[in-house]
Amino acid sequence: VVPMVAQSGHLLSSFFQQIGRMLRELNWSDLAEQWRWIPFWILWMILILYTGILVAIMPVAIALIYGRAWLRSARAMLSAYARPRAVALTTAAVALFIALLVITSRQPQHAAFALLETPPTTPAEARALQDQEALIRKGLLNSYLAPQRYMSTVGGISHIQYMYQQFVNMNTDQSEQVRSLYEQLIYPFLYQPVHPLKTNSGFRSGPLESEPVEAAELYEAFFDQTIIDGEHDKVVKAVRSTWSVGQARAAWQAVDEREIYLTRQEIAVTEHGDWAEIELHEVYQNQTTQRQEVVYYFSLPESAVITGLWLGDSDDRADRFPYRVSPRGAAQTLYRSEVLQRQIDPALVEQIGPRQYRLRVFPVEPQRVTWDNNSISPESIEDGPPLHMWLTYQVMAAGGSWPLPHLAEHRNVYWDEDTERSLDNQPLAVDQGSWLPEALSSAESVEPQTHLVHFPGGKAVLVRPWPQDQMPEINQPLEIAAVLDRSHSMLDYADEVESALGQLGDLAAKVDLYLTASDYLGEPATIMPLADFDPQNIVYMGGQNAAQLLIQFDQLQQRRVYDAVFILTDGTGYELDDSGFKVPIPNAPVWMVHLGGDFPLGYDDETVEAIQASGGGIAGSVREAISRLALGLSSSAAISAEMGIRSDLVDGYMWMSAPDEVVESMSSVDPRIAETTDPGMAAFAARRLILAEMVAQREQLDATLALTELDTLDQLHEIAIENSIVTPYSSMIVLVEERQQRLLDQLETRSDRFEREYEEIGETAAATITGVPEPEEWLLLILVIGMLAYYWYTSQQRQLAHRP
Repeated sequence: VVPMVAQSGHLLSSFFQQIGRMLRELNWSDLAEQWRWIPFWILWMILILYTGILVAIMPVAIALIYGRAWLRSARAMLSAYARPRAVALTTAAVALFIALLVITSRQPQHAAFALLETPPTTPAEARALQDQEALIRKGLLNSYLAPQRYMSTVGGISHIQYMYQQFVNMNTDQSEQVRSLYEQLIYPFLYQPVHPLKTNSGFRSGPLESEPVEAAELYEAFFDQTIIDGEHDKVVKAVRSTWSVGQARAAWQAVDEREIYLTRQEIAVTEHGDWAEIELHEVYQNQTTQRQEVVYYFSLPESAVITGLWLGDSDDRADRFPYRVSPRGAAQTLYRSEVLQRQIDPALVEQIGPRQYRLRVFPVEPQRVTWDNNSISPESIEDGPPLHMWLTYQVMAAGGSWPLPHLAEHRNVYWDEDTERSLDNQPLAVDQGSWLPEALSSAESVEPQTHLVHFPGGKAVLVRPWPQDQMPEINQPLEIAAVLDRSHSMLDYADEVESALGQLGDLAAKVDLYLTASDYLGEPATIMPLADFDPQNIVYMGGQNAAQLLIQFDQLQQRRVYDAVFILTDGTGYELDDSGFKVPIPNAPVWMVHLGGDFPLGYDDETVEAIQASGGGIAGSVREAISRLALGLSSSAAISAEMGIRSDLVDGYMWMSAPDEVVESMSSVDPRIAETTDPGMAAFAARRLILAEMVAQREQLDATLALTELDTLDQLHEIAIENSIVTPYSSMIVLVEERQQRLLDQLETRSDRFEREYEEIGETAAATITGVPEPEEWLLLILVIGMLAYYWYTSQQRQLAHRP
């Protein structure tokens, strides 16, 4: 207000000059037609002056009004109480207010950042850091929510200093003193930055942009989970606490993934004895004014296989856009190019783990908003066009039912009790909050069957039901490596860790325990005999992903030889991947045991190759992993491998990949095998054949970018194309333009066609996508920049002209 009052004379002079110019330029001959506007002009001038006066005197008036109110209350208190008592009550109230103001103005982010600035160097320091978890959590959360909780930063109120320099003619030192005083008055509303403030950072200064990102990264590295997951309720409360209803709704949508509404979900099941083909059809409706992307992370039974993906603008299947099976790297490159640069419709489903998948659909078109020129509110809001998605997969029966995709994570999409759900055109009841039921009951009784599929090139896959009472057992002394993930999230599984290590100790003659270490444990990764393990001395801190666990094991293993490697971990860590690791393929089967059956969203590609090419896999318990390991260690396994036979026990079936002559010799002993040929099982069998070849050709797959590796991957990819399936190396992408098809043709010939980059969960969220302007927006930006440049040039010329 002070600078404005100081400029009031100039402002009034300019105002009346404008009025005079308007009167001079007025066409008096048309006054008869324009006279009706004169009262409005006069009223407008009065309102302008009245508003200016109110703004100028408001701070003084408020001080006088509240001061007089306090004086009346003080006089009333003096008349009701003795003077000492009245003074004491007033003093106590003021002291309490000041104390509360000081206490509540303390900001914990400095302490949190300082504690995490230097990782501990000893276990004692790590335990001391662990005792400060509450303070670290509070400080990182305060920094993360700074844009919602504070109006600016200490040292960042530069506009006050500028106004006093320009309008009151203060020098730099004087205006700096005014700014400092202003910041002291509004200190509780300012964020105290951790790092030194850069000069000229503006009203919404740099720390409010950079430090929340840094806080989120530190939180994830220390607590082994994202800050939104760990502090969800507090984050939602903060982003919704704003005066703007529109901003609150948009922020809530972003945090709670409520941008896209799932209006309809249809499931169709086609049964084929002990296996079925399941189609999922979903219809999406955008709830925002920006283009959005649907993202699903889900898992399927390990033997299941995805067989199709389509997009459409309507229910008409004849008009939907079909998929194309493409090398995973080429498909990802094209998808990201189309979404982030051109915003053209694609869809992509890819495998990111032995049983984990990621599905992305873009774009769900925004709402159409029509604005009223005479109002700041929209005149009308029309729903954007719906987007249809179809996904098909094949799955073996499990206990007389058909497993459905298990949702691990979703982005931007939500559903509620009003979402229409159906199964084979009949209403389907789903638990509120669930994406899909866990499984669907089969229409008829299911009897496990034997299946045989022949492939070109002399290969065959034989699938046999395997009774639970005939599970293989390990009858030989084993040497096992047990790798323990000591991330912070593993603290919840401390009891299961002890039980799992006990099972491994009972199984093997020798168990070497590898204790991994994050940057916050204060000690390097170590190895010890299992007998020396003391669960009371284990500290769980920081975060690690599967790749880091395998790398630390490889660094400590040296020349030790094992029959199997069991990695005890949980379902976290995928978000920590930065794809900067080279993961070797171990010379023993690697079993990722996710305690509690909590599987991660996925793994990076090198980790998937290391797990599957080693002959291992993932399991929800040590018992499950031991059952599958027993088959590979049986007395006939070595002989079978020499004969080209690869077997695995998955989802209650024995899956065997073998040369045709081996199957023929088996058929001569059991003629019923030849009668079980089932071409409908080709998708299942092709997936199993690819996994078997990964194990058989592990040496070629371990040679990064070698010509032999590309040849091997091309052979595996050709099997996926012929059988129309998604595999660890082959993805499905839906394209809508001929230009996209030509671009994909080019990408599929590059040497990096199978190299896929790691992507963070929210990397392709709406905030990133909509930051890319449309072509007409680029033109508008160029015009605006040109106008600003012209205005600056003319302003400089006028200043030069007025100089003496």
